[in-house]
Amino acid sequence: MKGLLIKDIRLMKSQGVLLLAILILAALFLGVVSSDVEPFFVVAYITIFLSIFVASTISYDEYDNGYLFLMTLPTTRKKYINEKYIFGILISIFAWCVGMTAGTALMIAQSAKTGAGEWIGANLIYICIAWVFMSIMMPLRFKFDSEKARYANIIMFALIAAVAYGISRLSQYAPENILRNVSGFFNSLGNNGILALCAVAAAAALLISYICSQRIMAKKEF
Repeated sequence: MKGLLIKDIRLMKSQGVLLLAILILAALFLGVVSSDVEPFFVVAYITIFLSIFVASTISYDEYDNGYLFLMTLPTTRKKYINEKYIFGILISIFAWCVGMTAGTALMIAQSAKTGAGEWIGANLIYICIAWVFMSIMMPLRFKFDSEKARYANIIMFALIAAVAYGISRLSQYAPENILRNVSGFFNSLGNNGILALCAVAAAAALLISYICSQRIMAKKEF
């Protein structure tokens, strides 16, 4: 598995550096040109989009019967899936650190006044969002080829958006006491509690995604 990690890290160095540079320059340009762009957006933008890079490494592995070659090495399908999820988590943390650096630079340039604790705590949620994105994308990417996976991702995120919209609309008709209890529950958690809840949900999504990917890869024909 160490060899697979080294392979993907080297691939990121050759392919991801340009993407990273584009993301940072685009985010900072938007922030400098438009005062409406918050430093929080810069962190979210870089963290989430760079985390999606892990899916592109699967495309490189598939190219020209790459799976067959990889499986001749001292590795297994299970180790391959393990490496992809470990690499995805590492990428998301690295992307968040880069985003925090760029966002802090923009915050200083805009003379924004945000406490260090509030700044770090509020931005940690973007790692959770990146994990949820990966949780959805990875099984679909293992199940389908790159072209079909692209459409599958669009359909999946469209369904999630539709469900979220439906829930928001239905909540308008929910009894007042239920809404008050739900609001009171989240208020009682506080910022740290909500962050912990998001982290648990993201970790659970990753675990479910990992199990699905393992089953998909076990049945996949090369």
